[in-house]
Amino acid sequence: MAVWDWFLGLFNKDTGTLGLDAYVGELAGEVFFKELAVQACINLIANAVSRSEFQTFENGKEVKKNNYYLFNVEPNPNKSSSKFWRDVVSKLIRNNEALVIQQGYNFYVADDFEVEPFAFKPYVYHDIVIDDLSLRNSYIEPDVFHFELHNEKIQNVIEGLNRSYSKLIEISQKNYKKNNSRKLGVKVPTKYPQTDEAQADLKALFEKKFKKFFEAEGEAVVPLTNDIEIDELSSNIGVKGGADNKEIRSFINDIFDFVAIALQIPPQLIKGEIADIEKLIDYFLTFCINPIAELITDEINRKLYGRKDYLNRTYMKVNTSMIKAVNIKDIAGSLEILLRIGSYTVDDCLKSLGMEPIGTEWSTKRFMTKNYEEIEQRIKNGGD
Repeated sequence: MAVWDWFLGLFNKDTGTLGLDAYVGELAGEVFFKELAVQACINLIANAVSRSEFQTFENGKEVKKNNYYLFNVEPNPNKSSSKFWRDVVSKLIRNNEALVIQQGYNFYVADDFEVEPFAFKPYVYHDIVIDDLSLRNSYIEPDVFHFELHNEKIQNVIEGLNRSYSKLIEISQKNYKKNNSRKLGVKVPTKYPQTDEAQADLKALFEKKFKKFFEAEGEAVVPLTNDIEIDELSSNIGVKGGADNKEIRSFINDIFDFVAIALQIPPQLIKGEIADIEKLIDYFLTFCINPIAELITDEINRKLYGRKDYLNRTYMKVNTSMIKAVNIKDIAGSLEILLRIGSYTVDDCLKSLGMEPIGTEWSTKRFMTKNYEEIEQRIKNGGD
């Protein structure tokens, strides 16, 4: 192809203008903003769930045996509990469901699976894939943990919102580039030599010299020959750049807001705003984390323990009280009250502070101040 044909091909046929980023390709960065928002929400939820304690009980007493170790330390030889529950949360949010199977004494998260639903008999799960390994066996409902988040996939809702905003972001980005770029007109005389050497110089001028000229941080010079001239067509740099930048940032913030709201997360937490942080964390725990914790608790109790054990107070409970970081000075008064009315033991107070319980006879006893007595006893003694 002749250099002149190549040169004409760089121009927009509709406007007759030459884009300096002709070879960069079509901008698609808005996809990453949505993915960043989704990933930020997943990380926040996963971090909270992984900080929870999976407490196990036998006949109403808390115990730390094999199940406690599996849920809190090492579900399987390849993953820690933190990584395991991050995988569960990630698939739960992205796919609206997550499947966990038990192999021997270990638990594994399925990367892919198919399910056959039945009305009056257990569902059947097959074509299960774990770390690129396809399992031949099928599993029935009682043999798996099938966590389901909502009736409709949140990811589909997020995708629908993003499709509209991605167009707005793309337009704003193009306007920003347009308003902050220099536009030059190049006059190539009709008598410009048609020799191979001259054409090679012209190609080098557009492909290399102009590129270095526009990328230079300081002053730069472009050597011109053969009566080639450059005219500055516009100089809008800095005129509208600030406004366009704020517009782009506003659209990106909207995407973060929509994704966070869909997952019941205060948008301020995702964006790192710390005003009223205590209220925001309480809202996050109440409406986002605790429902997920209850979902996990119910599924494990009905599948792993069953009706008989559960009614005999042998069960598992996800304790989310340890998620929120506390200052010992802020809760000292509350712990003192709980201790003196018999609600907490000394060991309970230590566990609330993230400390190891003592486990002695006196530290597991409950105490009550003498200022409290039964109403009937008070009346009997002639009190008002």
